[in-house]
Amino acid sequence: MKKSRDYKTYRTCRFCSGKHIRLFLDLGKQPLAGGFLKNQDEIKREKQYHLQLYFCSDCFLVQTNLVINKQKLFEKYYYSSSSIKTLVAHFKEFAQFLKNNYSPAKKYFIVEIGANDGIFIKILKKSGYKVLGVDPAKNIVKPLIANGLPILNDYFTEKTAAKIVKKYGQADIIVSSNTLAHIEDMHDVLKGIDLLLKDKGSLIFENHYLGSLIEDTQYDMVYHEHQYYYSILTLVNLLKQHGMEIYDVQKNSMHAGTIRVFVKKNISNDKKTTSRVKKIIINERAQGFDKFKTFSNFGNRVSRNKTELRRLLLSLKQKNKTVVGYGASGRGTVLSNYCILSKQLLDYVVDDSPFKQGLYTPGMHLLIYPSDKLDQDKPDYALLFAWSFLDEIKKRNKQYLKNGGKFIVPLPKVKII
Repeated sequence: MKKSRDYKTYRTCRFCSGKHIRLFLDLGKQPLAGGFLKNQDEIKREKQYHLQLYFCSDCFLVQTNLVINKQKLFEKYYYSSSSIKTLVAHFKEFAQFLKNNYSPAKKYFIVEIGANDGIFIKILKKSGYKVLGVDPAKNIVKPLIANGLPILNDYFTEKTAAKIVKKYGQADIIVSSNTLAHIEDMHDVLKGIDLLLKDKGSLIFENHYLGSLIEDTQYDMVYHEHQYYYSILTLVNLLKQHGMEIYDVQKNSMHAGTIRVFVKKNISNDKKTTSRVKKIIINERAQGFDKFKTFSNFGNRVSRNKTELRRLLLSLKQKNKTVVGYGASGRGTVLSNYCILSKQLLDYVVDDSPFKQGLYTPGMHLLIYPSDKLDQDKPDYALLFAWSFLDEIKKRNKQYLKNGGKFIVPLPKVKII
């Protein structure tokens, strides 16, 4: 392992310590996906880092080899779950699922790893659960704590888990949505989960699914903060090291394809393993998630997508068409920097989150405006960086479409709608 002040570079697999890791995707040097910039001084000081994906032939983990210092990644964070209606609806559905299976009347204690702006904690608390959130992003969490929301402003580690147990007792349920792929030392996290979770408790977590990434060529989901890309094959191998096993898996369409994974301690005998677990493992082997060639082919498709998207945008600009970006997301950062979507190809970016409006996008330094600027300026085309929320965006921008505006969808295939 090679270290610098800002990052570490791993030469072996971070789950099994295996030496058989191979590069299959190189997205070049990239800024931090959430590193939005306030002014020209910050733009001058912006740093970029290699962004590459490796495959481990021993435990089948897909992983980044370069890990950015966690304080740099998470202590100032601009992602806000509450600003995305589809995501709010998803959390309400998740809470209803919990209510149907774990009655709030029994006063279950639920801990959420990665509480973000508290949207899920608020819903669970309102449902009648005893809750606690854990999140390291000071700029988001401090105001929530000041308003009385039960959130611990910290990273989730074994040490943090011990503090929670001492103060609140063990948890009946630990939940996490799109955070357990963001953490460098997952072994430490799982030790913490083992300590915090009751013997008959459940860990229920959601993450972007490797199968969706591969099937839809979603290289825009590859960020520095997204350190792992999970298959069930990989998770089985990881959890086994910590005396845990998967007893159910559910797929859903959030973020263009995620999985909800249900985990129990091996000591727990009251949760039967569903047939879905066996089926998805069989399917993953059939799709070659245990073979390097599958990922090498993926890398080739990514390269072709870049060529197609740039060709389309260049042709539109040659026709003097105005093109803007929609959605100042992490996806947008990765896609725009890999495809070099500079001011010569995009005029600016719009976003619905007030956290990002008035800032500049990482790397390409495009100014971010509120989305109602589409109705004011009436650009000919809007490139959907947030393409996974296409239906919601179309509903929000009916007037733009009525005025003749068109959306460019970059993935899974480049198309205009």
